[in-house]
Amino acid sequence: MSLLRRVSIMVLFALLLAAALSGDLPAGEALVSPPWDEPVSFPARYDLRAFDLVTPVRWQESHGTCWVMSALGSLESAVLRADGVACDFSENNLANHMASRLDFEGFAPAELAAAYFARWEGPVLEADDPYPRPGRSPEYLRAVRHVGEVLMLPQRTGPYDNDAVKWAVSTHGGVDAAIDFDTGEDERFWNAETSSYYSTRGVLDHHVTCVGWDDAYPASRFATRPPGDGAFLIKNSWGADFGQSGYFWLSYHDTGFGRALAVFGGATADGLDAIYQYDGLGRTAWLGLGGERAWFANRFRCAGSGSVAAVSLYTPVAGCRYEIHVAASVDGVATAPVAASGVAEVAGYHTIRLARPVEVANGDDFVVAAHVVSPGWSDPVPVEHPSALIDPRARRGQSYVSTDGSSWTDLVSRPGFSRSNVCLKAFVAARGAGDTRPPRVVVAGGRVRRGATVRVRWALRDPAFSSASAIVVLVVRDARGRLVQKLRVPAVCVGERGVWKLAARWPAGRYTITGRAYDVAGRRQVRASRAMLLVSRGVARR
Repeated sequence: MSLLRRVSIMVLFALLLAAALSGDLPAGEALVSPPWDEPVSFPARYDLRAFDLVTPVRWQESHGTCWVMSALGSLESAVLRADGVACDFSENNLANHMASRLDFEGFAPAELAAAYFARWEGPVLEADDPYPRPGRSPEYLRAVRHVGEVLMLPQRTGPYDNDAVKWAVSTHGGVDAAIDFDTGEDERFWNAETSSYYSTRGVLDHHVTCVGWDDAYPASRFATRPPGDGAFLIKNSWGADFGQSGYFWLSYHDTGFGRALAVFGGATADGLDAIYQYDGLGRTAWLGLGGERAWFANRFRCAGSGSVAAVSLYTPVAGCRYEIHVAASVDGVATAPVAASGVAEVAGYHTIRLARPVEVANGDDFVVAAHVVSPGWSDPVPVEHPSALIDPRARRGQSYVSTDGSSWTDLVSRPGFSRSNVCLKAFVAARGAGDTRPPRVVVAGGRVRRGATVRVRWALRDPAFSSASAIVVLVVRDARGRLVQKLRVPAVCVGERGVWKLAARWPAGRYTITGRAYDVAGRRQVRASRAMLLVSRGVARR
């Protein structure tokens, strides 16, 4: 990896890492300890391979897709532990459909993979979308599993602060970890003979999957001797010919490991028919309202009668308390009964089943709201916010925040949040047969002078019962049918309208705009919507 590319990755990851109930809910210190603080004795040595809880080592080839490999490696391991089923999920699909500016290649935080799973776009099977095919994945493959939980472990405070990692590996499976990894540099970090690595540089430039540990792994086996013994067992993505059949040992004293750790859980959100969401690109920021306590809500238009059976949200620290309310409007949240309450023991993305599902009717508005207390953390509201990787869309009347649950502020009216939504999804169980008809996107064309900005208008329509969320694919082709430009929009709400802006720097002539929609229930628009775009000669005035 070139020095320029490494520096760029360092800067980008640093930016991303930095981004990253009045009632009876008490504030202050955590009321529960994280599960790894319970009186439990971890073995001195542990290896998931000994229990057949690891899938085969992948080879990312020359592509910058290590973060994709590690996320899916963690999920596959968790599914093996939870269900005893060996799955081979598609890295190609995640790399192509991550909905970010990376365009297959690059380095990303685990939250980007979490967003792909959380919006029900994946995972899909490797057999249906084999790796590697940059830019080439089927437009839509229905997710074979609904991932309902992604845990974010706290940063390690020192070389022997490893209980959280050990708990996660032994309880859930492989842990996705960002590390510093450079096997060059005259091999002062990498010992090829023992397949071991130790660095004090701490430059996060690679993702791997932690699958075990050895408290007594000798310090003498590293190229540069660390201050003490102990190492993590790491599954890499450089093929089975690398290291020890694709694995290596990473010192407990390595300063990069432990700053970004994620567990893609085997828990599912199955049994739910529709997903209502504005945060399809995932959480990229935390918003504070003046303390550990906050309320946040999303308003949705019901697209098919049923019951709100679950919600999902992100929590920033261990021990977050929550209450969930469902109401007809934000003004009714404060007096709405508690539909669910509890404590999220570990930070991350959680799907919460409602103890009291709430009936909703087709065509009516409904609001889901969360009242949270995050111990020791003053920015408790999870937000999908513009970042170095994502460019979200938002509009008035969707997301709201409040300090007391009674007086609400539309999030887009807050300075700096005009394109932000709170991360709070609603899941509806259908009343009756569920979704039976495909969604339909309609596009509009027009006339524009060469060089001017084209505004392709589109709108999503979907008859009840609707899955409530769809993927819209827009394509521009020239008179000979050749692809000119393409846009893929994930997590589109029923009834949503949008404008695709692009510069018409193409030769004068007739172009065809097509639009097609695919929903999370597996229904797809059979016949694409079409519109003509005429690009005239002459350069548009500026």
